[in-house]
Amino acid sequence: MNIKNSIISYIKDTKYNIGFIDGNLESILNGEPIKINWLKHSYKDRWFADPFILDINDNDIIVLVEEWYDPIQRGRISKLTIDKHTYKLKNLKVMIEADYHLSFPAIDRKSDGIYIHPESSSIDKLETYKYDTATDSFRKVGVLSELPLTDSVCNEFFGRNLMFSTKLPDANGKELGIYYYNSENRQYSIKDYYHFKDNISRMAGNFFKYKGKIYRPAQVCIKSYGDAVSIQEVSFKDGKWDFKEIRRIYSPHPDLDLGFHTFNVYKDTIVVDAIGYRRPKLCHLIRNAKSRLLCQHAKRYKNIK
Repeated sequence: MNIKNSIISYIKDTKYNIGFIDGNLESILNGEPIKINWLKHSYKDRWFADPFILDINDNDIIVLVEEWYDPIQRGRISKLTIDKHTYKLKNLKVMIEADYHLSFPAIDRKSDGIYIHPESSSIDKLETYKYDTATDSFRKVGVLSELPLTDSVCNEFFGRNLMFSTKLPDANGKELGIYYYNSENRQYSIKDYYHFKDNISRMAGNFFKYKGKIYRPAQVCIKSYGDAVSIQEVSFKDGKWDFKEIRRIYSPHPDLDLGFHTFNVYKDTIVVDAIGYRRPKLCHLIRNAKSRLLCQHAKRYKNIK
């Protein structure tokens, strides 16, 4: 990488942060403005994204995230213990680290325990881990698919064990895959596809229920990866799927304004994430300077004509 590209990369470097919506599902589904309490931490060499709530108690919110760690230049799965009242990070513990990128630690709560299946599309398989509460650790227990699946979510809301996922090479496109679980080989295989009109197929979190209806958070990937979150009401009738968008939510943060791509609900708590430039003031300064320069060129061109 030459000096020019290094400078551009430095200026355009991005970061995520997670936050908790100060409100309820009723207000969100009704389209009311949202306020977010953002995680407070002092780390400069990492950021946190793809949050899934593992547990909540009187004092803390425990969240599983993708922790992007600069020294290794890839993501790993970490557990954050966050003060429930101040939203300050109290503790960070690395739970799963590999020599390949890990993200989106989707939680699957079953009768025999808690499982997660982080995205690992770079190795063309989806591995599953079981949580051991006694040792506070995850143990790899199998492979759910040998496909390059991206941001997969499992649930049994529709009468059987299903998985919803996009996959490479068109992870951010219009096609959502619906997979059925095979108890013989303990893997998921494709059963159906749903095609959207826009690039809103990729999962943004777990399905959730509210007032008897089922909703799916999806990523809006029209301008770029994870522009916004699309909340969709889901139905399955007479063998046909329907996904009706209820609301599209963009990041309300003035600096983390490049994307908004995770939405998860657990015990009436809603966790999200957003992305922005690591050096927003520098980026905005350069952007304004470019705008002024373009205006000057336009005026000169007009005068010449």
